[in-house]
Amino acid sequence: MSNIILAIDASINYCSIAIYKNKKIYSLLNKSKEKHTIKILPMIKKILILSNTKLKEIEYVTFSKGPGYFTGLRIATGIAQSLSLTLKIPILGISTFSIIAQKVWRKYKKKNTNYNLCWFK
Repeated sequence: MSNIILAIDASINYCSIAIYKNKKIYSLLNKSKEKHTIKILPMIKKILILSNTKLKEIEYVTFSKGPGYFTGLRIATGIAQSLSLTLKIPILGISTFSIIAQKVWRKYKKKNTNYNLCWFK
């Protein structure tokens, strides 16, 4: 069985939620200008339905830890931390710059040797 990961990003004017399950990625994106608190929880519920996942099946929760808008970062951090504590699962904060760098490395087929930018303690 593969790991089931819930990812949350509210660092910009968009809310983004994704679930990695069975080597597939299910994702939702919603323009949420200053309405992250209203939209993010229903989006999590919707992605769970779309991916046919129960909340208790999630094994990891990740969130974008910035850079980004302070309020959006706090919302994503708070929700991720709440899920981590409630479900007793690990939480991972991931840098937005690391995500962009990883995408560039993959696109241009470069190795990210000597850099450990994607996973932080």
